[in-house]
Amino acid sequence: MQQENIRYVLVWSGWLRLSHWLIATGILFQITSAWAIGHDNADYTFWLDWHLISGQIILMALALRVVLLFFPGSSNWRALIPEKSQLQAMLQMVKFYLSLARFPLPNWYAHNPLWLPLYLVMFFVLAACSISGLLHDSPKIIFGLAMVKLHSASASAITIFTLFHIVSVFLHDLKGKGAFISAMVNGYRYFHFTAQNNKDENISREIESGKQSVYISVDSIKNPPEQ
Repeated sequence: MQQENIRYVLVWSGWLRLSHWLIATGILFQITSAWAIGHDNADYTFWLDWHLISGQIILMALALRVVLLFFPGSSNWRALIPEKSQLQAMLQMVKFYLSLARFPLPNWYAHNPLWLPLYLVMFFVLAACSISGLLHDSPKIIFGLAMVKLHSASASAITIFTLFHIVSVFLHDLKGKGAFISAMVNGYRYFHFTAQNNKDENISREIESGKQSVYISVDSIKNPPEQ
């Protein structure tokens, strides 16, 4: 007899979630403040000051995320390196996006397999954007670009990445069952799998378990035991 089971697993640590939300909210504010700075009817000094402050906060949050790359768990740098076993899931993600979420969403533990190559790249882009912002008026040249051009180019790349990231995460939560968005709030994700004749121990081992997890049967939810 087959039954669907759920593992409720701690995937994201508190420090990783803190760095993620500091960077995420900081980027959204930077996009808004940059837009305001470019308009004559906005308070230029006010928005510029907060743009600089927010950039420094992002840089500190990014430094925290870099430190977490050397800690075990989902934040480790090894978790951001694609493996051959993830190739099929990456192809499934391409089909999912190209079909406008009509193709089934594949399963993964922590990071979206298709986006894995981009995460480390975005760390460098964020660092380049933050540093070039602090040195905005400097005559220094990095990667053959003046600070103004480097800041503008990296900011544009971050804005595009952010827009795609927001849309994709929304689609994941809409079509998936893993609680992708809330997982970045409370740290936990749901993993659904089907076990046969209650022999689910081998299947559950395939899911990388956190320090805390809860294992329940969907049948027990539908038919709770009588008191």
